Amino acid sequence: MADFLYKGVVDWFLEQMSQGALTPGDKMPSLRKLAKQLELSLNTVIHGYEILAEEGWIESRPKSGYFVCHKPTVKHAHLLAGDRVTQFSESLSKKMAWSALSHRAAMVDQSDEFLNPVQNLSESDLPVLGKGHLAVREAVSEHLRKVAINVHPSHIWLGRSPLAMYTQAIQTLTQVSDAVLVITPCDPRLTSTLISLGRNVYTLAAGERGVDLDEAVRCLRDDSIKMVVFPSQFAFPSGSEISNLSLRRWLAILQQLEIPAIEWDMTSHLGYKSSTLMTYKSLDEKNQVVYIGGVESKGVDRNAAWCLPGQYQALEGALLSADLALSDPQQQALMDALQSSQRNSLMRRARQIWSVAEKSKSILENALGETVRFASAKGGLTLWLQLNQALSEAQLTQLLAKHRHGVVPGYFLSAQPEAEQWLAVNVSYEGIESLAQQLARFVLTVAETAEPIVASEPELEDIEQTATDNPAKEEAGLLLEPSDFELEDVMIKEEDLPLPKDEQDNSFTSVTEKASESEAEKPPKTLYNPMLDLINHDFG
Repeated sequence: MADFLYKGVVDWFLEQMSQGALTPGDKMPSLRKLAKQLELSLNTVIHGYEILAEEGWIESRPKSGYFVCHKPTVKHAHLLAGDRVTQFSESLSKKMAWSALSHRAAMVDQSDEFLNPVQNLSESDLPVLGKGHLAVREAVSEHLRKVAINVHPSHIWLGRSPLAMYTQAIQTLTQVSDAVLVITPCDPRLTSTLISLGRNVYTLAAGERGVDLDEAVRCLRDDSIKMVVFPSQFAFPSGSEISNLSLRRWLAILQQLEIPAIEWDMTSHLGYKSSTLMTYKSLDEKNQVVYIGGVESKGVDRNAAWCLPGQYQALEGALLSADLALSDPQQQALMDALQSSQRNSLMRRARQIWSVAEKSKSILENALGETVRFASAKGGLTLWLQLNQALSEAQLTQLLAKHRHGVVPGYFLSAQPEAEQWLAVNVSYEGIESLAQQLARFVLTVAETAEPIVASEPELEDIEQTATDNPAKEEAGLLLEPSDFELEDVMIKEEDLPLPKDEQDNSFTSVTEKASESEAEKPPKTLYNPMLDLINHDFG
């Protein structure tokens, strides 16, 4: 019997997890149902659920109840913002367009039932010319208010292809050989389309909270940038979390330089948290941002998009001449999806995707162990994961031959040198277990053949002396700095790393400790200095 009644809920949960009765992504029993099952009071069960939520085992989903989370045991992968503008290599640029389209299924919702229009024999299947039905545009306007975009339905254009809308915006607002700045990592179709249209693509890597705005200003000034392309805060592959101050500074820069921007937002309905994140468009008072959003599925004619052209009237003519109109059944399917009461609504699909993402992360981590780290996902359909070592070209070819619809190589998403170690995995991919097993075989092979670089005794002595000479860094736990020595030339032994300070005792035993001592947090093999994220980067 537990010492405290509420710990009986914790004991029950751990037992269910150990037996496999509950797995990441599963819905927890309702509070009243569990209280009746365990013969406990409702307040006791509520307290137990609060304890599990604090420990990271479960999470409350709005209007849905509690769900089991995947509690990671591996180190978190940190996305460091790039300190310089880069470009895709010429050899990679030539095959970007074809490769991006061949991986399209790995970037969209792979459900066969989602946004499937029900054909009615009494309805015409001809496209509706113009912006689309007013009722549908009103539904889109109401949906956009959830991401803090207040727009009148008369300013919304509906279409069947978001990529076609993006292409029209590029051709209308820029010229051949113009320089365009793209914030990465992002949907590879954004950069490949620009390259195919003859634009010069500059990229700036964003960290978890945005980019280095000083470097962005330098690039905009010195490289004669004519347009900026922003992935949204929930965008492929894992989204970001940018402060309102950073968003306002971006818009102030655009206004000062008087250049247009495009915000690509295909997954705003798939946020993993209940709180609303602001978008660039939501703060755009001068209408300089062209906003493109929508819903994509792997099925033919099961896509719908909307565009806010902003102040660019020429773009409205381009959208009309491109003949992107949806048919009556397609518009009806979109409007149904925007209604929360419908069976295949965006709201219900968002809850399903979150649940599937937790299961997928658990499957990948169980198969790959400490050879993989996940970036913190804010939303969307994809897990952004980093391997300890990049796969060889032959291994990547074999992986894509079998799982092209489930994974996108990182070097298509970012021009940074370390992008080869990253992969974007679609959580709605049905073959996620097979993908994890094949990745595990490849990663273990790479790990076995890799020869670790061992530091010599004099080098280790020098490092220890450096730490001793800098007590301020030793006290803060930041013993090693890139300026002190080259990290690539030295491998630090785990026993030489400083141990973290003991945490204060709680009034109850940690659920993690109770589950198993083997799951206790291990010292990381590589050091991550959070101060590097603060230097020369704007986080609001």
